[in-house]
Amino acid sequence: MEYDFDFGVLWGYRGMMAESIWVTVQIAFSAILLGTAIGVLVGATRHYSSGSFKAFPIWAFVTGYVYLFLSIPALVFILWLYYCLPIFGVDISAYATAILALGLNLSPFAAEIFRSGLANIPQGELNAARAIGYTRVQTLFLFMVPQIFRNSVPPMMNQYYTTVKLSSLASVIGVFEIVNTAQEVINQTYKTLEVYTAVALCYAVIIVPMAALSKRYEARVLIKRV
Repeated sequence: MEYDFDFGVLWGYRGMMAESIWVTVQIAFSAILLGTAIGVLVGATRHYSSGSFKAFPIWAFVTGYVYLFLSIPALVFILWLYYCLPIFGVDISAYATAILALGLNLSPFAAEIFRSGLANIPQGELNAARAIGYTRVQTLFLFMVPQIFRNSVPPMMNQYYTTVKLSSLASVIGVFEIVNTAQEVINQTYKTLEVYTAVALCYAVIIVPMAALSKRYEARVLIKRV
């Protein structure tokens, strides 16, 4: 079976595709900010409430949150929020629904990564810092935060890449991100293979710079360790 590729037909839709990339970037990075913020809060709460009888209800709540949200597929989450929020009187756009769903989908993964980063900080270093006169705030920013970043950035970036790719699910609720826009182009050109090849390149345009920055950060951290 022969197929004549004709990518030239897509040139007339370059504006649509560029706009769809921007929408995808907005959704993905807004969801990343939301999911990371929730994850840091939940992860820190799980870490510091663990082992405390008084804080057990809080620990149980955030632990239940993590395991519940880990078990819900992103697509199901998007559809559930889109159709159920209006029933409860919450009227938000499909665009905002996608951000909320993807942010909540990311949050349990971010929480576990952040909690693990906290747990892997050597307690001896923190005790030594306090013993030589560092305040709690200085210990936090000079010792804890750098180590949390060093431990958390590589696994967190993998989740960020996944969130960018999961933004394609916003197409099911009518958001004109890359995939939904691509379908419109296919309906007009009947060039399925060319369009989806362009879609793959669009995601590469977003993710490759993220990966390059992540690798550069990791290389700098390794140099500092040496």
